[in-house]
This record gives sequence, C-alpha cells and structure tokens, in this order.
Amino acid sequence: MIFCSLLVIAGGAFAYMASIRGKAFVGADLGQPRHPVTAEMEAGVVKLNRKVGKFFKLPDTTGKPVPIGGQGPKPQFVYFVKKGCPCSFDAEPLIQGLYKHFGGRVEFIAVTDAKMEDAKHWVTDMTVPYPVVPNPKVEVMQAYEAPASVYSTLMDQNGMIVKRWAGYSVDYLNQMNTEMARLLGEPMKPFDPTYAPKTRTSGCSFEGYKNPAKK
Repeated sequence: MIFCSLLVIAGGAFAYMASIRGKAFVGADLGQPRHPVTAEMEAGVVKLNRKVGKFFKLPDTTGKPVPIGGQGPKPQFVYFVKKGCPCSFDAEPLIQGLYKHFGGRVEFIAVTDAKMEDAKHWVTDMTVPYPVVPNPKVEVMQAYEAPASVYSTLMDQNGMIVKRWAGYSVDYLNQMNTEMARLLGEPMKPFDPTYAPKTRTSGCSFEGYKNPAKK
C-alpha cells in the first residue's frame, strides 16, 4: 500500500515537473547525489541550535495565516521546497511519511520559493497534507539560514531551534524521528526511510539567498 502511494505521488511529480520545466523529468539517481552535504554545510546547520527561531505569520495556499516559529502546543518542523527542484520531488514522499508516522502530533510546514499559483499546483500534485507557505522572496529561508531546498528546522513548543538538517538521508530521517519523539516525550518508534539515500543529500540553491557570512 505504501509503495503504491509513493508511485502515485511520483507520477504526479513527473507530470508537474514536465509542466513547469517544459521537458520530461527523468527521475533521480539516488546512488549519485546531485548535491552531497559537505563538511561546511554540516558545520553551518549547528549555528542556530538552541536559538529562538524568527517568527513569521504568512498565508499558506488556502489563504490561512500560518505561524512559523513562536510558541505553540506542538513541536514544529519547517522544511524548504524549491520550485522545479528534483531534490524536492525526491524528498517529498519521505517527509510526508514522517508526518504520517507522528499522526499530526508534530506540526509540519513547507516553505517554498514558488509563487502562490505554483505552490497550489505543488499541493495538489504531491497531495501535501500540511500547510505550504509561498515565500518567493525567500525571507524565511534567509532567517533560518536555509540556502537550498530540503534543508529543515525542528523547533520545540517554545520556538527554540532544537536541530537543523542540510538535506535528507537514511540517518538524517532517523535523527528527525528520534528528536521529534524526544520532544513529544514518547518512546522512539522506528521509522522506515524506504528509498532514502544513504549518502547525506541536499537540494538546489535558492535564488536571491545571501550567505550570512558574506553580508
């Protein structure tokens, strides 16, 4: 059943890629990451740990204002999606699997550089079950130091950044699972990362993002 669901999501992804890029999407070679996570990236994601994430309140694709950061009843997992990025398509079913693994007890929010109309297509084609926030000027990416897609940030109920990741992989997904369970005060239940790469893999860079170290 899970495999069939992944095929449906993948099929929608291929069609959407073709529509926005004007050519067929040939899929990912997960054995050869397009953007392997570097030592510099690994060092960069720890810089904001134990700091309070910047608060935003932005409309999602339904027009509903979505708080990003700040205090709330649930831990919050914010991850970043780039329009037309194959890495985002590769990672999306895995992120959705993690969301379903916690049954809504962790708040998931996707932030994309796409404009509203394209963001709505993403929600429909990928059957995204949580809010997707369009942010074409990448202010949220800048605030959370996410220079590329598939970066993610986990915050506790007080808006404190617990951990960030520079991409996705088997061990990254297992870390996410462990940290989310810890924040909920629950025993960690194994998460199946299915086809996730063993090599830590990041995504495509966001246009307009400025390296904080070079400001």
